[in-house]
Amino acid sequence: MRMLLAFLVDQTQQLCWALCRAVGAKLGRKRLWWERMRSLFYTYHLDARRELCVALGHGFENARPIWLLKTS
Repeated sequence: MRMLLAFLVDQTQQLCWALCRAVGAKLGRKRLWWERMRSLFYTYHLDARRELCVALGHGFENARPIWLLKTS
């Protein structure tokens, strides 16, 4: 039942949310959409669905670590 509810929410967002529709139009096939989504889940920590859609549509870059160098 939870999987069906999650599927319903996912499909509703893809149909009604302009950002998800734009990502879908850019990526085209669902298979590419899911492969890129899966790779983002393995690589980054995403807090919200909006971050996921922005990363799929425009790319995602983590902040680079700041190295403190001793200059003295």
